Amino acid sequence: MARLSANGQDRARPRDHVTSTLAKRILSGELQPGQKLPAESLLGESLAVSRTALRESIRTLAGKGLIESRTRTGTVVLPAEHWNQLDPELLAWREELEPDFDFIRGLNEARQVIEPAAAGLAAERATGQDLGRIEAAYDEMRRASPEDIDASVKADEAFHLAVLTASRNAVFMNFGSVIGSALRHAFRLTTSASENYAATLDMHGEVLEAIRMRRPAEARRLMTGLIAVASDDLSKVIARRNDER
Repeated sequence: MARLSANGQDRARPRDHVTSTLAKRILSGELQPGQKLPAESLLGESLAVSRTALRESIRTLAGKGLIESRTRTGTVVLPAEHWNQLDPELLAWREELEPDFDFIRGLNEARQVIEPAAAGLAAERATGQDLGRIEAAYDEMRRASPEDIDASVKADEAFHLAVLTASRNAVFMNFGSVIGSALRHAFRLTTSASENYAATLDMHGEVLEAIRMRRPAEARRLMTGLIAVASDDLSKVIARRNDER
C-alpha cells in the first residue's frame, strides 16, 4: 500500500505521473524509436520530480519494453515490436491518446483469430449463467440508442467479453480481461462509423442464438462475419481521417 505524506497525498503519484507522461509521449510518437531521452537531471527538472521517482519510472517503462538503458548511450526508446502491447497500463494510456490505427488494426486481426474460436467453444461449453450474461449484454445493446455511443460501446464490450468467458478457455478469458480498454477504444471508433447499426445488432443476436442452440460451426462463422464488419468500419474511419488531412 502506498504511503501518505503529511499533506495526505500519495507519495507514489509523482512517480506514476512521470511514468504515464513518458509512456504517452512514446505511444503517441512524440518520442520516436531510437530517440535518446534527455539526461536524468534535465528530465527530472522538466517533470519536477526527484531522481528517485524518475529512476523508478524508467525501470517501470523498461519492464514494459518501451525503453532501454544502455551503457554510455543513455536511455533509448525501443521500436514498437519490443513493447508489451497487452500490458493493462499501456492499453489504458492508449485510451487517453489519439487512435493508433496500426494497433487497432492489429487488435482486430487478433480478434478475427480468437473470437470465432471462442464463439465455437461457447456453443459447446456455455453454462446457463454464461448464456444469461451474453443475452443480458445483447439486450443492453438493443436498448442503447445508436446516438448514445458510450452506452452502445459499453454493451458491445460486455457482449464480446461474455462470449470469451463462455468459451471456458482460460487463455481466451484472460485475453478479454486484459484488452477491455482497447476494445472500448476500437468499438468507439467502429460504432461511430457503422452505417447500419440495426444490421450489426442483428448479427450479434444471431451469434447469441447459434451459441444458445449449440451450433459451434455456425457460431464461428457468424462471429467471423461480425468482426469483418468491424474491420470494414475501421477502414472507413481511417479513410475519413486521411481525407480530412
